[in-house]
Amino acid sequence: MPPMKIAIDARMIRPGSMHGIARYVYELLRGISGRNVEHSFFVLVNSGTPLVSEDWCSKFTFIYSESSWISFREQLELPRLLRQYQIDLFHSPSFVAPLMVPCKMVMTIHDLNHLVLPQFYTPFHQLYYNLFVRRCIQRSHSILTVSHFSRREIERNLVLDPNKIFVTYNGVSDFYKRVTDKEHLDYVREIYELPEDFILCVSSNKPHKNVQMLVKAYCYSDINIPLVLASPVDASLLRMAEAFNKKHLIYFSKFIAEQHLPAIYSMTRLFVYPSTYEGFGLPPLEAMSCGAPVVVARSSSLPEVVGDHAIFANPYDYKDVARALEVGVYDSAFVESLMRGVDQHRQKFSWERMVTQTIAVYDRCFEPSEAPLLSNRVEANP
Repeated sequence: MPPMKIAIDARMIRPGSMHGIARYVYELLRGISGRNVEHSFFVLVNSGTPLVSEDWCSKFTFIYSESSWISFREQLELPRLLRQYQIDLFHSPSFVAPLMVPCKMVMTIHDLNHLVLPQFYTPFHQLYYNLFVRRCIQRSHSILTVSHFSRREIERNLVLDPNKIFVTYNGVSDFYKRVTDKEHLDYVREIYELPEDFILCVSSNKPHKNVQMLVKAYCYSDINIPLVLASPVDASLLRMAEAFNKKHLIYFSKFIAEQHLPAIYSMTRLFVYPSTYEGFGLPPLEAMSCGAPVVVARSSSLPEVVGDHAIFANPYDYKDVARALEVGVYDSAFVESLMRGVDQHRQKFSWERMVTQTIAVYDRCFEPSEAPLLSNRVEANP
Protein backbone atom coordinates (compact mmCIF):
# COMPACT_ATOMS: atom_id res chain seq x y z
CA MET A 1 0.00 0.00 0.00
CA PRO A 2 1.52 3.37 -0.99
CA PRO A 3 1.86 6.14 1.64
CA MET A 4 -1.28 8.22 2.10
CA LYS A 5 -1.88 11.85 2.90
CA ILE A 6 -4.05 11.83 6.03
CA ALA A 7 -5.65 14.96 7.47
CA ILE A 8 -6.75 15.09 11.12
CA ASP A 9 -8.98 17.86 12.47
CA ALA A 10 -7.42 19.28 15.66
CA ARG A 11 -9.19 22.65 15.77
CA MET A 12 -10.87 21.78 19.07
CA ILE A 13 -7.47 21.89 20.81
CA ARG A 14 -7.23 25.39 22.23
CA PRO A 15 -5.35 26.86 25.21
CA GLY A 16 -6.87 25.45 28.40
CA SER A 17 -9.01 22.84 26.62
CA MET A 18 -7.34 19.48 27.04
CA HIS A 19 -10.22 17.37 28.28
CA GLY A 20 -12.69 15.20 26.40
CA ILE A 21 -12.35 15.21 22.62
CA ALA A 22 -9.34 17.54 22.74
CA ARG A 23 -7.47 15.05 24.95
CA TYR A 24 -8.36 12.20 22.59
CA VAL A 25 -7.02 14.11 19.57
CA TYR A 26 -3.86 15.22 21.35
CA GLU A 27 -3.02 11.67 22.44
CA LEU A 28 -3.70 10.42 18.90
CA LEU A 29 -1.33 13.00 17.41
CA ARG A 30 1.39 12.37 20.02
CA GLY A 31 1.13 8.63 19.46
CA ILE A 32 1.34 8.91 15.67
CA SER A 33 4.26 11.32 15.92
CA GLY A 34 6.24 8.75 17.89
CA ARG A 35 5.64 5.96 15.36
CA ASN A 36 7.52 4.98 12.25
CA VAL A 37 4.54 5.44 9.94
CA GLU A 38 4.83 5.76 6.17
CA HIS A 39 1.88 8.12 5.78
CA SER A 40 2.07 11.92 5.85
CA PHE A 41 -0.18 13.75 8.29
CA PHE A 42 -1.79 17.15 7.86
CA VAL A 43 -3.18 18.62 11.08
CA LEU A 44 -5.97 21.19 10.82
CA VAL A 45 -5.66 23.91 13.47
CA ASN A 46 -6.78 27.46 14.20
CA SER A 47 -4.40 30.32 14.96
CA GLY A 48 -3.32 30.36 18.59
CA THR A 49 -3.27 26.57 18.87
CA PRO A 50 -0.87 25.32 21.55
CA LEU A 51 0.12 22.40 19.30
CA VAL A 52 2.66 24.36 17.25
CA SER A 53 4.79 25.05 20.33
CA GLU A 54 5.65 21.35 20.64
CA ASP A 55 8.04 19.14 18.69
CA TRP A 56 6.48 16.82 16.12
CA CYS A 57 7.84 14.35 13.62
CA SER A 58 8.83 15.50 10.14
CA LYS A 59 5.75 13.83 8.64
CA PHE A 60 3.47 16.40 10.30
CA THR A 61 2.30 19.52 8.46
CA PHE A 62 0.03 22.04 10.18
CA ILE A 63 -2.74 23.58 8.09
CA TYR A 64 -4.28 26.77 9.44
CA SER A 65 -8.03 27.05 9.12
CA GLU A 66 -9.96 30.29 9.53
CA SER A 67 -13.22 28.53 10.38
CA SER A 68 -13.91 27.64 13.98
CA TRP A 69 -14.79 24.16 15.17
CA ILE A 70 -18.57 23.59 14.78
CA SER A 71 -19.50 26.30 12.30
CA PHE A 72 -21.25 26.58 8.98
CA ARG A 73 -18.13 28.18 7.49
CA GLU A 74 -16.14 24.96 7.90
CA GLN A 75 -18.50 23.26 5.47
CA LEU A 76 -16.96 25.32 2.68
CA GLU A 77 -13.41 25.83 3.91
CA LEU A 78 -12.44 22.29 4.93
CA PRO A 79 -13.26 20.68 1.55
CA ARG A 80 -11.22 23.41 -0.15
CA LEU A 81 -8.21 22.74 2.09
CA LEU A 82 -8.51 18.99 1.61
CA ARG A 83 -8.46 19.47 -2.18
CA GLN A 84 -5.61 21.97 -2.00
CA TYR A 85 -3.37 19.53 -0.13
CA GLN A 86 -4.59 16.51 -2.15
CA ILE A 87 -5.62 14.61 0.97
CA ASP A 88 -6.42 10.91 0.57
CA LEU A 89 -8.14 10.37 3.92
CA PHE A 90 -9.76 12.82 6.33
CA HIS A 91 -10.21 11.87 10.00
CA SER A 92 -12.87 13.85 11.84
CA PRO A 93 -12.22 12.91 15.49
CA SER A 94 -15.59 14.30 16.55
CA PHE A 95 -19.09 14.74 15.15
CA VAL A 96 -17.87 17.72 13.09
CA ALA A 97 -17.18 17.01 9.42
CA PRO A 98 -17.75 18.63 6.02
CA LEU A 99 -20.63 17.18 4.07
CA MET A 100 -18.80 17.52 0.73
CA VAL A 101 -15.49 16.00 1.78
CA PRO A 102 -13.53 15.27 -1.44
CA CYS A 103 -11.77 12.13 -0.16
CA LYS A 104 -12.37 9.09 2.00
CA MET A 105 -13.35 9.86 5.58
CA VAL A 106 -13.16 8.30 9.03
CA MET A 107 -15.18 9.75 11.91
CA THR A 108 -14.88 9.21 15.64
CA ILE A 109 -18.30 9.33 17.28
CA HIS A 110 -17.71 9.54 21.01
CA ASP A 111 -21.41 9.49 21.89
CA LEU A 112 -24.82 10.35 20.51
CA ASN A 113 -25.66 13.11 22.98
CA HIS A 114 -26.98 15.44 20.31
CA LEU A 115 -29.29 12.76 18.97
CA VAL A 116 -30.40 11.04 22.16
CA LEU A 117 -30.68 14.20 24.31
CA PRO A 118 -31.64 16.95 21.83
CA GLN A 119 -33.51 18.91 24.53
CA PHE A 120 -30.18 19.80 26.15
CA TYR A 121 -28.77 21.49 23.05
CA THR A 122 -29.37 24.75 21.25
CA PRO A 123 -31.44 24.89 18.04
CA PHE A 124 -28.19 25.60 16.17
CA HIS A 125 -26.56 22.41 17.42
CA GLN A 126 -29.69 20.38 16.68
CA LEU A 127 -29.82 21.79 13.15
CA TYR A 128 -26.10 21.15 12.62
CA TYR A 129 -26.38 17.57 13.79
CA ASN A 130 -29.42 16.72 11.69
CA LEU A 131 -28.31 18.64 8.61
CA PHE A 132 -24.67 17.62 8.48
CA VAL A 133 -23.61 15.05 11.04
CA ARG A 134 -26.13 12.31 10.22
CA ARG A 135 -25.21 12.48 6.54
CA CYS A 136 -21.47 12.54 7.23
CA ILE A 137 -21.76 9.46 9.43
CA GLN A 138 -23.62 7.63 6.69
CA ARG A 139 -21.02 8.38 4.04
CA SER A 140 -17.93 7.74 6.21
CA HIS A 141 -15.81 4.80 5.20
CA SER A 142 -15.36 3.75 8.84
CA ILE A 143 -16.64 4.89 12.23
CA LEU A 144 -14.51 4.78 15.38
CA THR A 145 -16.14 4.93 18.79
CA VAL A 146 -14.80 4.82 22.33
CA SER A 147 -16.90 2.17 24.08
CA HIS A 148 -19.12 -0.79 23.36
CA PHE A 149 -21.97 1.22 24.86
CA SER A 150 -21.50 3.90 22.18
CA ARG A 151 -21.24 1.24 19.50
CA ARG A 152 -24.61 -0.16 20.56
CA GLU A 153 -26.07 3.35 20.56
CA ILE A 154 -24.79 3.98 17.04
CA GLU A 155 -26.15 0.68 15.80
CA ARG A 156 -29.52 1.32 17.48
CA ASN A 157 -30.02 4.92 16.36
CA LEU A 158 -28.31 5.02 12.97
CA VAL A 159 -28.72 2.62 10.06
CA LEU A 160 -25.10 1.53 9.59
CA ASP A 161 -23.27 -1.59 8.55
CA PRO A 162 -21.89 -2.97 11.87
CA ASN A 163 -18.69 -3.99 10.05
CA LYS A 164 -17.72 -0.34 9.61
CA ILE A 165 -17.88 0.47 13.36
CA PHE A 166 -14.75 -0.08 15.47
CA VAL A 167 -14.33 0.31 19.23
CA THR A 168 -11.04 1.95 20.27
CA TYR A 169 -11.07 2.71 23.99
CA ASN A 170 -9.67 5.93 25.38
CA GLY A 171 -6.59 5.60 27.56
CA VAL A 172 -5.43 6.92 30.88
CA SER A 173 -2.00 8.53 30.94
CA ASP A 174 0.74 7.41 33.34
CA PHE A 175 0.65 11.03 34.52
CA TYR A 176 -2.42 10.03 36.55
CA LYS A 177 -1.00 8.33 39.61
CA ARG A 178 -1.21 8.91 43.34
CA VAL A 179 0.63 12.02 44.55
CA THR A 180 2.22 11.72 48.00
CA ASP A 181 4.46 14.81 48.07
CA LYS A 182 2.90 16.83 50.93
CA GLU A 183 4.54 20.06 49.84
CA HIS A 184 3.04 19.76 46.35
CA LEU A 185 -0.36 18.73 47.74
CA ASP A 186 -0.40 21.76 50.06
CA TYR A 187 0.63 24.00 47.17
CA VAL A 188 -2.24 22.76 44.97
CA ARG A 189 -4.70 22.93 47.86
CA GLU A 190 -3.78 26.58 48.40
CA ILE A 191 -4.18 27.45 44.69
CA TYR A 192 -7.75 26.17 44.61
CA GLU A 193 -8.63 27.04 48.22
CA LEU A 194 -9.66 23.48 48.95
CA PRO A 195 -10.74 22.26 52.41
CA GLU A 196 -8.68 19.67 54.26
CA ASP A 197 -11.22 16.92 53.60
CA PHE A 198 -13.68 16.92 50.71
CA ILE A 199 -15.79 15.04 48.18
CA LEU A 200 -15.07 15.99 44.57
CA CYS A 201 -17.06 16.22 41.34
CA VAL A 202 -15.29 17.39 38.18
CA SER A 203 -17.96 18.13 35.61
CA SER A 204 -19.64 20.74 33.47
CA ASN A 205 -23.09 21.98 34.41
CA LYS A 206 -24.81 20.43 31.38
CA PRO A 207 -28.10 18.78 32.42
CA HIS A 208 -27.01 15.21 31.64
CA LYS A 209 -24.02 15.63 33.95
CA ASN A 210 -26.62 15.43 36.75
CA VAL A 211 -24.96 17.80 39.20
CA GLN A 212 -28.37 18.97 40.47
CA MET A 213 -29.17 15.40 41.51
CA LEU A 214 -25.77 15.07 43.18
CA VAL A 215 -26.27 18.17 45.30
CA LYS A 216 -29.78 17.06 46.25
CA ALA A 217 -28.42 13.66 47.29
CA TYR A 218 -25.56 15.24 49.21
CA CYS A 219 -27.96 17.50 51.08
CA TYR A 220 -30.21 14.54 51.90
CA SER A 221 -27.29 12.44 53.17
CA ASP A 222 -25.85 12.62 56.69
CA ILE A 223 -22.44 13.63 55.29
CA ASN A 224 -20.82 16.81 56.62
CA ILE A 225 -17.62 16.67 54.60
CA PRO A 226 -17.54 19.58 52.10
CA LEU A 227 -18.57 18.90 48.49
CA VAL A 228 -16.27 20.54 45.93
CA LEU A 229 -17.80 21.11 42.48
CA ALA A 230 -15.25 21.87 39.77
CA SER A 231 -17.89 23.64 37.70
CA PRO A 232 -19.29 27.17 37.29
CA VAL A 233 -21.07 28.68 40.30
CA ASP A 234 -24.77 27.84 40.21
CA ALA A 235 -27.03 29.93 42.44
CA SER A 236 -29.82 27.32 42.30
CA LEU A 237 -27.50 24.72 43.83
CA LEU A 238 -26.59 27.08 46.65
CA ARG A 239 -30.26 27.79 47.34
CA MET A 240 -30.93 24.05 47.52
CA ALA A 241 -28.04 23.55 49.93
CA GLU A 242 -29.18 26.50 52.03
CA ALA A 243 -32.57 24.84 52.55
CA PHE A 244 -30.73 21.88 54.12
CA ASN A 245 -28.32 24.10 56.12
CA LYS A 246 -25.42 22.88 53.98
CA LYS A 247 -24.67 25.97 51.91
CA HIS A 248 -21.44 26.48 53.84
CA LEU A 249 -20.31 22.99 52.75
CA ILE A 250 -20.64 23.58 48.98
CA TYR A 251 -17.46 24.80 47.29
CA PHE A 252 -17.19 25.84 43.66
CA SER A 253 -13.65 25.48 42.38
CA LYS A 254 -12.22 27.53 39.55
CA PHE A 255 -11.13 25.67 36.42
CA ILE A 256 -8.62 22.99 37.40
CA ALA A 257 -5.50 22.88 35.21
CA GLU A 258 -4.66 19.37 34.08
CA GLN A 259 -1.24 19.37 35.75
CA HIS A 260 -3.00 19.77 39.11
CA LEU A 261 -5.64 17.09 38.66
CA PRO A 262 -3.55 14.14 39.96
CA ALA A 263 -2.85 16.02 43.19
CA ILE A 264 -6.52 16.94 43.67
CA TYR A 265 -7.67 13.40 42.87
CA SER A 266 -5.12 12.15 45.41
CA MET A 267 -6.46 14.51 48.10
CA THR A 268 -10.16 13.82 47.76
CA ARG A 269 -11.98 11.47 50.12
CA LEU A 270 -14.37 10.45 47.35
CA PHE A 271 -14.78 11.25 43.66
CA VAL A 272 -18.33 11.36 42.28
CA TYR A 273 -19.45 11.19 38.66
CA PRO A 274 -23.27 11.04 38.48
CA SER A 275 -23.64 11.63 34.73
CA THR A 276 -26.59 9.90 33.06
CA TYR A 277 -24.99 9.70 29.60
CA GLU A 278 -21.31 9.24 28.73
CA GLY A 279 -19.65 7.81 25.66
CA PHE A 280 -16.67 6.89 27.79
CA GLY A 281 -16.26 8.93 30.99
CA LEU A 282 -12.53 9.45 31.52
CA PRO A 283 -12.49 11.37 34.86
CA PRO A 284 -13.55 8.38 37.03
CA LEU A 285 -10.78 6.28 35.50
CA GLU A 286 -8.24 9.05 36.12
CA ALA A 287 -9.43 9.50 39.70
CA MET A 288 -9.23 5.74 40.39
CA SER A 289 -5.70 5.71 38.99
CA CYS A 290 -4.76 8.33 41.61
CA GLY A 291 -6.14 6.22 44.42
CA ALA A 292 -9.49 7.98 44.87
CA PRO A 293 -12.58 5.88 45.66
CA VAL A 294 -15.23 6.53 43.03
CA VAL A 295 -19.01 6.75 42.93
CA VAL A 296 -20.50 6.61 39.42
CA ALA A 297 -23.93 6.36 37.90
CA ARG A 298 -24.98 2.90 36.81
CA SER A 299 -25.66 4.15 33.30
CA SER A 300 -24.29 4.37 29.77
CA SER A 301 -20.59 3.48 29.46
CA LEU A 302 -19.56 4.05 33.08
CA PRO A 303 -19.88 0.43 34.32
CA GLU A 304 -17.86 -0.63 31.26
CA VAL A 305 -15.08 1.84 32.12
CA VAL A 306 -14.75 1.38 35.89
CA GLY A 307 -15.42 -2.36 36.01
CA ASP A 308 -15.84 -3.69 39.55
CA HIS A 309 -13.86 -0.85 41.15
CA ALA A 310 -16.57 1.73 41.87
CA ILE A 311 -19.66 2.27 43.98
CA PHE A 312 -22.69 2.43 41.69
CA ALA A 313 -25.86 4.47 42.10
CA ASN A 314 -29.12 4.98 40.27
CA PRO A 315 -28.57 8.50 38.82
CA TYR A 316 -32.32 9.22 38.80
CA ASP A 317 -32.83 8.46 42.51
CA TYR A 318 -31.32 10.99 44.90
CA LYS A 319 -31.78 8.65 47.86
CA ASP A 320 -29.74 5.96 46.12
CA VAL A 321 -27.04 8.49 45.24
CA ALA A 322 -27.03 9.57 48.91
CA ARG A 323 -26.62 5.92 49.95
CA ALA A 324 -23.64 5.54 47.59
CA LEU A 325 -22.01 8.70 48.98
CA GLU A 326 -22.41 7.43 52.53
CA VAL A 327 -20.89 4.06 51.60
CA GLY A 328 -17.94 5.84 50.00
CA VAL A 329 -17.33 8.01 53.05
CA TYR A 330 -18.07 5.64 55.91
CA ASP A 331 -17.51 2.04 54.74
CA SER A 332 -13.71 1.99 54.62
CA ALA A 333 -13.46 -1.81 54.38
CA PHE A 334 -15.70 -1.94 51.30
CA VAL A 335 -13.87 0.97 49.70
CA GLU A 336 -10.53 -0.75 50.31
CA SER A 337 -11.82 -3.89 48.60
CA LEU A 338 -12.87 -1.88 45.54
CA MET A 339 -9.39 -0.41 45.16
CA ARG A 340 -7.74 -3.81 44.89
CA GLY A 341 -6.76 -4.49 41.29
CA VAL A 342 -7.23 -0.91 40.08
CA ASP A 343 -3.69 -0.75 38.67
CA GLN A 344 -4.30 -3.91 36.66
CA HIS A 345 -7.68 -2.62 35.50
CA ARG A 346 -6.27 0.67 34.20
CA GLN A 347 -3.82 -1.21 31.97
CA LYS A 348 -6.78 -2.18 29.81
CA PHE A 349 -7.11 1.46 28.74
CA SER A 350 -4.06 2.50 26.77
CA TRP A 351 -3.56 5.50 24.48
CA GLU A 352 -0.83 3.51 22.73
CA ARG A 353 -3.34 0.76 21.92
CA MET A 354 -5.86 3.35 20.71
CA VAL A 355 -3.25 4.78 18.31
CA THR A 356 -2.35 1.34 16.96
CA GLN A 357 -6.00 0.50 16.35
CA THR A 358 -6.70 3.85 14.71
CA ILE A 359 -3.79 3.48 12.28
CA ALA A 360 -5.10 0.00 11.43
CA VAL A 361 -8.45 1.56 10.51
CA TYR A 362 -6.67 4.14 8.34
CA ASP A 363 -4.93 1.32 6.47
CA ARG A 364 -8.18 -0.62 6.17
CA CYS A 365 -9.71 2.27 4.20
CA PHE A 366 -7.50 1.29 1.30
CA GLU A 367 -7.56 -2.47 1.87
CA PRO A 368 -11.28 -3.38 1.83
CA SER A 369 -10.56 -7.08 1.46
CA GLU A 370 -9.16 -7.09 5.01
CA ALA A 371 -12.37 -5.77 6.61
CA PRO A 372 -13.72 -9.03 8.07
CA LEU A 373 -10.44 -9.87 9.82
CA LEU A 374 -9.71 -6.35 11.00
CA SER A 375 -13.14 -5.76 12.49
CA ASN A 376 -12.33 -8.26 15.23
CA ARG A 377 -8.71 -7.27 15.61
CA VAL A 378 -9.12 -3.56 16.40
CA GLU A 379 -11.81 -3.81 19.03
CA ALA A 380 -10.45 -3.24 22.51
CA ASN A 381 -12.29 -5.78 24.64
CA PRO A 382 -10.96 -5.95 28.18
